[in-house]
Amino acid sequence: MARFFVSIENEISTIGPIVKHFLLVFTAILFGQTDDAQASDRVTDKLMSKFDQLIQGEFDNYNQINFQNNEFLDKADVPSIKHARLYKRVTRINAPQLGAFVYYHQIHEGGKDKPIYRQSIQVVSPDYQNNKLIAENFTFLTPEKYTDLWREEKEVDLNLNNLKPVGEQCQSQYRLVGNSFVGGIDKQKCKVKSKKFGYLNLSTEQVYSREAFWHLEEGFLPSGKELFGRSDDIPHKLRRVKNFKCWVAFKTEKLKANGDAYWDFNSNINIHNQGDIAEFTTTDKIPKHYFIRLKETIFPAGKRPDVFEMFIHENTQESKTNYTQALSYTWTNTEATRLGINLRWMQTSCSLKN
Repeated sequence: MARFFVSIENEISTIGPIVKHFLLVFTAILFGQTDDAQASDRVTDKLMSKFDQLIQGEFDNYNQINFQNNEFLDKADVPSIKHARLYKRVTRINAPQLGAFVYYHQIHEGGKDKPIYRQSIQVVSPDYQNNKLIAENFTFLTPEKYTDLWREEKEVDLNLNNLKPVGEQCQSQYRLVGNSFVGGIDKQKCKVKSKKFGYLNLSTEQVYSREAFWHLEEGFLPSGKELFGRSDDIPHKLRRVKNFKCWVAFKTEKLKANGDAYWDFNSNINIHNQGDIAEFTTTDKIPKHYFIRLKETIFPAGKRPDVFEMFIHENTQESKTNYTQALSYTWTNTEATRLGINLRWMQTSCSLKN
């Protein structure tokens, strides 16, 4: 099967064109270094610094879900099994008991406002001999005690007694390929205990780039039969989000002494551009309920221009399920740093956060 990542040690003839391109670029970089580069600090230390920048952030595959659900793709390109919507946040935390580069991963299925789906810890260290990075993967024994660790600015009281390894020999390995880190867990080595089957072989394939995080995860029985994963090998494609700070005002039915209407003003609202929403309730005698939604649309093909949009919705279950009943919307180019709308009865403006 064609795959978007295979181990870099495998024969180049066994891989797909995307990864072959990554590996050729990586080889040119690796063997084309100048004497000045070779005379500097260890290459792997620089890799660790770059990895530290790329792995951290917020990611969401709303764009991928939008195309699969709304007939933007040719029928031949629509997967038979649609992807789940995932929001992922990765933050480096201060946990010196575990190591210098410790990353907390938190994933929500359905979007940022939905319940947590998975929490994990990665402890990353450089492999100086092979110019790659090794990540030890852990889950929490009591995950409910460690939610939203990205909020923690102080040292986190976390050690191996609070964690359990994902499995036996289930480290992730990453290499720099072009400007992206490509890697994952080797199914030939990783064994995860299973009450039903004894153990499973786990495989993950990942790409961290400036724009996105791609992830494919599969599990195999000892016989080699695939137990879970995707037969089409199409990964979850989460785009790196841009966060905006917004204010929103709603005109109410309440009147001032001079006859002007009171406005409900909401400020310092943080919302990202990959389908994120913010909800509001007015202070009217019979409250009204609304939400705003930001959406960046990057078209995978064709001549349509990419757009950045803002939608205003009445906050109903139907609107939050299919997003088709917008009261109004506006749009601009994807490079815009500010977007706003004035409908007389409501106003809002969102500015890109640094």
